[in-house]
This record gives sequence, structure tokens and C-alpha cells, in this order.
Amino acid sequence: MKLDHFAWSAPSLDDAVDAVEAWSGVRAAPGGSHPGMGTRNALLSLADGLYLAIDAPDPDQPLIGNGARMAAQPGYHLDLFVVSTDDIHAAKAVLENFGLSAEIRAGSRRTLRGEMLEWRYLAVEPTRFGIALPLVSQWDTPNHPSAEAPKGCSLERFVVAHPLCDEIRPLYEALGLDIPVVLAERPALRVTLRGRQGAFDLPSHSV
Repeated sequence: MKLDHFAWSAPSLDDAVDAVEAWSGVRAAPGGSHPGMGTRNALLSLADGLYLAIDAPDPDQPLIGNGARMAAQPGYHLDLFVVSTDDIHAAKAVLENFGLSAEIRAGSRRTLRGEMLEWRYLAVEPTRFGIALPLVSQWDTPNHPSAEAPKGCSLERFVVAHPLCDEIRPLYEALGLDIPVVLAERPALRVTLRGRQGAFDLPSHSV
């Protein structure tokens, strides 16, 4: 089990890409659209097998679902973090041992080059952990998005803040995740990246 990507959303993809370029000195490249979700994204590699997905409403789709939510956001929001596994069934068993009901679902996205990316993920009903619960996925296609995304940035620091930190730590340990969890009044994902112009924090407003 390892970190796969961060999903960071904004009302406007162009504005978000401009902002990240100003902070990092690296311009994210268009990734593709998510049919039926009303969104599209741009990608930035953080390492081999790790990337940042900048998500925003897709003007070529109806303003529905996540696209509608993002369009109404007051600013940027770090929606979630995704971890990848080679055995999604084992990961499902771990979540269920912690009392979390999970269903394996299929996902896909076509890149701008026409390549179909396919994966499976664990859909979990809302829990007391909120954004501290990672989205667990397993890639079913060999090419990872980080391979072709622009390089020049890296993950400097990732910390999960949560009032239930003592419950989250053993869950992460059971999943094989080495992610620091600190006590905080409100749940938050704190991500610091390092680009060509130094380190910067990804801003995230409540939505």
C-alpha cells in the first residue's frame, strides 16, 4: 500500500494551473475528463507512482455532481488522497475489520491521447474519519499517470490532522501506510510540495 495521488479541486482549472505554476515553476499538463462527473483535470508528477491531480468543472459536460460542487467552491480544496494496492480484496478486508463497509467498484478515464486508464476502488459510505480515510484503489492498466505528467515537483510533507487521531493511526498501520497523524480540532489534509522555486503549501478551504 502506498500513496498514489492527491486530488485538489478548484472552481476553474485554468486558474488553478496558473496558481500552481506560479508557486512551483512547473505547469501541470491536461489529463482528461471524467464522463458523467462533470469534471476534468490536469496532472503534475511528484515522483514515480505519485502525482497531483488538479480537478475542476469540465465546460464540455453538464454542471453536475462533483463539477457542480467545485464550481460553487469559495476557493481551492484538498478533496482526498488516494493510495494504491496490488490486492484490493485484502484492503477491503482490512477496512471491514475496522467496521467500515466497502464495495469494490470500477473506474476509468480516457486521456487526451485516447488511452483508457482503468482501475478499481473501494467505495465506502461516509464515516467518522471523513477526509482522513484514503480512497483505496488498484490500477488495472500498466501505465501510471505520473509517468507522463510534468516533473519538477516533489512531496515535501504530508500530515493528516484529525480529532480521532488515536483511531486513525491503527487503521493506517493495518493498511501498511506510514503517514503521520496529529491531533487537531478539525479534520484536515496538510500537503507541502517542493518545486523549482522552493517549498509551498497547497491551500485548502472548507467546503
